[in-house]
Amino acid sequence: MIRYVIALNELGIKNSDLIFLLQNYFSDIVEMFTDSLVFESRLELMAYGEYFSNKDLVDQALLKADTILEKNKELDIKTTFYTQKNYPKELAKIDNPPAIIYYKGAEFFEISEYAIACVGTRKPTKFSYNAVNYLVPQWVSNNCSIISGLACGVDKLAHQSCISSGGKTIAVLAHGLDMIYPKENKTLAERILSNGGILMSEYPIGTKADKSRFVNRNRLIVGMSKVVVIYECEAKSGTMHNADFALQQKKPVFCPAVGDEVIDIQTGTKKLIDEHIAAVIKHGRDIKGVLDAVGIKNINTKMRTIDIKKVFLHAVLSILNSETVLDTTIQELGLPLRNDNSFYETATKLIDNPPLNIDSLLNSLILNNIASINKTLQTNDESLTA
Repeated sequence: MIRYVIALNELGIKNSDLIFLLQNYFSDIVEMFTDSLVFESRLELMAYGEYFSNKDLVDQALLKADTILEKNKELDIKTTFYTQKNYPKELAKIDNPPAIIYYKGAEFFEISEYAIACVGTRKPTKFSYNAVNYLVPQWVSNNCSIISGLACGVDKLAHQSCISSGGKTIAVLAHGLDMIYPKENKTLAERILSNGGILMSEYPIGTKADKSRFVNRNRLIVGMSKVVVIYECEAKSGTMHNADFALQQKKPVFCPAVGDEVIDIQTGTKKLIDEHIAAVIKHGRDIKGVLDAVGIKNINTKMRTIDIKKVFLHAVLSILNSETVLDTTIQELGLPLRNDNSFYETATKLIDNPPLNIDSLLNSLILNNIASINKTLQTNDESLTA
């Protein structure tokens, strides 16, 4: 059946019409391709007959569906559609959800239904590093999952913090699953899968990322979640689409408190708070509001601060922009440590038995990583204008 559902999509039938057919004429879909009389015997299907008037186009759609399914098998990409039992339940509740979902990794029922969308700028400051890495481990310890978009910045922080906390995360992509964009997040995508998470998209293999698809991606990030947490973002940014979709889908929005004096990258966050679109997360231990909103009543607040910071350290070490970031931090703090796979284990032992101060270590790593990312972005910008 999935072959014919994909072929309907390839013929150009609108998503809303495809859902209508799946809901009301599921048993007739195959016949639409094999018996033209079905359009005469089912008056409600007559409007779709024009899509099948050109046999060559129908054959091409079926061939494209076969190609997609063959490539999916090679890449371990699974497919579900709106009326199937393994279609994500929360997503099915939104207006005009995608009729077809392509995904890799776990099944949707294996991920906690208490899903929190974490989104924000691609150029986070120390504020977002702290907010994400204090809040996410506590939510994960309360059986929550994290939904984001595998972009650089806040998305990357949220996915990795969830993984480092032992949780399962879902990345919603704006392109086919035969690629990863941006390329530098390929390792993170592999970690998501190896730790029981999911990569998903409404687009088949061969579909490239473009601006409109990122907006659609944001709609699905919100649709997959019960609550949306927006960290730093500018007032005019793609992240703000998440707030719009949350309002449309009646999903609660939360933002960490940014204070009265904000930088450009926080103007969107401030706007959401000031206009009472978002509820405020007052500090790193203020987890109750979000957990109430996702439906968790028996809240575990016993996670020790030092344990949160150790998860924080693991997460940051996992997403360093380059090896030189850790080298710089080791030299800066005069650490008796090597830049190798033993760093985290050795560092945590020194933290448990001072002299190593974990706050100083985290601060140095974060600032050096931000500096490295900014240098990379500047280099990329210069190469484009050269």
